[in-house]
Amino acid sequence: MDDGILRVFRGKELDTRVIGKKIYKYDTVGSTNDSAFMYALKGEKEGAVFWARSQTKGRGRLGRQWISHKDKGLYFSLILRPDIVVNDAPKITLLVALSICKALGGYTHCQFLIKWPNDIFVDDKKIGGILTEMDAEIQKVRFLVVGIGINTNLRQNELPLRGITSLRVLLQKDIHNENLLGACLKEIDRHYFQFKKEGISDIIEDARHFSSLWGKQVKVNGKPEGTAVDFDNEGALVVRQNNGFMKHIFAGDVELLR
Repeated sequence: MDDGILRVFRGKELDTRVIGKKIYKYDTVGSTNDSAFMYALKGEKEGAVFWARSQTKGRGRLGRQWISHKDKGLYFSLILRPDIVVNDAPKITLLVALSICKALGGYTHCQFLIKWPNDIFVDDKKIGGILTEMDAEIQKVRFLVVGIGINTNLRQNELPLRGITSLRVLLQKDIHNENLLGACLKEIDRHYFQFKKEGISDIIEDARHFSSLWGKQVKVNGKPEGTAVDFDNEGALVVRQNNGFMKHIFAGDVELLR
């Protein structure tokens, strides 16, 4: 047994098909992604969730630190075992991002948007992020670990950077992280079941209505690329370059041109 676990419980009340049937809850952990990865290597089933009140080594994409003070955010990771190749993993990130936007929208009645590929924005400020990691053999994915971090109870004077916000700042009230976790897991489960049954096309079509980038000039990995206009059928970002050509970007760090 993992000594850091506060509780392992079954998410029966969630009424989900796959996600959250088993939830590991921690008081403090290094990284929920690391814990989930360790359990996945040992054979833990798809849909298991690893949730912590705080992280000491929380991280985002490109190794960036994710500040994870106790109960100030919702920090959780889940194990997925989709039948996909490595190049399809970004589709799952987009699926989860769409799910989080819908869960937060239902919880707050505000509009949340995806800043491709993995950030969640509201009112032009970042409120959450997603980190997808994998174990693969050649081109076949053995499993994915998808980590989600959402700023929930940070007050205005606790926000680490400009351009960052929290649900507490947005709604001017404390957030019950466990209730929000349940809302997120239900949406992820719904979209993941849809993906396994019908494929990704309808999910991408839905995600097109939740992008924060359309019509904006962007740079990718520090290089100006053009105007973001669409997701293609694989979930890649489509950018219209100054010469009129459409460029499909499958991965990268996207920033708005100032």
